[in-house]
Amino acid sequence: MQIHKCVLLILVSWGMAVEPALAQHEHPASETKTETPETSQQPQPETSAEGSHHSDGPALPEGMSLDGVLDYAAGPPPESYPDPVADDELKFFTLFEQLEYRIPDGGGADQIGWEAQGWVGFDYNRFVWKSEGELAFEGQDQGESETDLLYSRLITPFWSLQAGAQYANEWESGDYEDRWSGVLALQGLAPGMIEMDSSLYISEDADVTAAVEAEYNLRLTQRFVLQPRAELGFAFQDIPDRAIGAGLTDANLDLRLRYEIKREFAPYIGVRYGVLAGETASVAESVGTDTENVSLIFGVRLAF
Repeated sequence: MQIHKCVLLILVSWGMAVEPALAQHEHPASETKTETPETSQQPQPETSAEGSHHSDGPALPEGMSLDGVLDYAAGPPPESYPDPVADDELKFFTLFEQLEYRIPDGGGADQIGWEAQGWVGFDYNRFVWKSEGELAFEGQDQGESETDLLYSRLITPFWSLQAGAQYANEWESGDYEDRWSGVLALQGLAPGMIEMDSSLYISEDADVTAAVEAEYNLRLTQRFVLQPRAELGFAFQDIPDRAIGAGLTDANLDLRLRYEIKREFAPYIGVRYGVLAGETASVAESVGTDTENVSLIFGVRLAF
């Protein structure tokens, strides 16, 4: 009987010792370990390559202080660094806005007329030239031309201030006259996409005149463009040698329809109405000169 009790006691002790071991085998310690919300959601500090923690900002290059990094960033780029975007290169442009044949309806001589301008320079500073004139195609030898040579400075994103000189000449039946004038001009783009060009002239005889031009390109289609244009002339005093009176002297109102075969090449047709005004018209009437004329025009617009 005593033997049976001893055997039973040994079996019970062995079972109590084996049960925890079996439970630990079925549920490993890595799965039973849980993280508290406080420790799982807490951000961990960054660790650098050397194993140290940095919580105040990014790591600095080895061997440089913060002041050294800022000085290096503010200095010029090294010679081996690629060139930046070339936004101030030397460029040039030429535009023949008008190169046309004019047929007046009053029976006068046909004319060839032109107006062109171009520039060479940079974004802010340029040399600008402008030329316009007309000459008789048949009959009496007569014509006139004006050429402006200007320094141009971009003063706002859409406006340039220009200064320089103008050479103008007129000829008729062998008589030739020319003059030099100082020029101050303002050229740019007005609100509404209206292109403006205003010039003030002071001649070598101290005669002061001005000219204002405005034009607008109305794009009917991708190739057809309708261009109304106005040009007004002014004088600040009477100029008898040029048959000009003070005030508004003349006006040219043009309407051209061009077809852009290319942006750089566009033939056009149009009409021009020219009129003398004020005292200048009175001077013309006194010598029997017409004060109004209408011309049919054919031409081509070139850009390169």
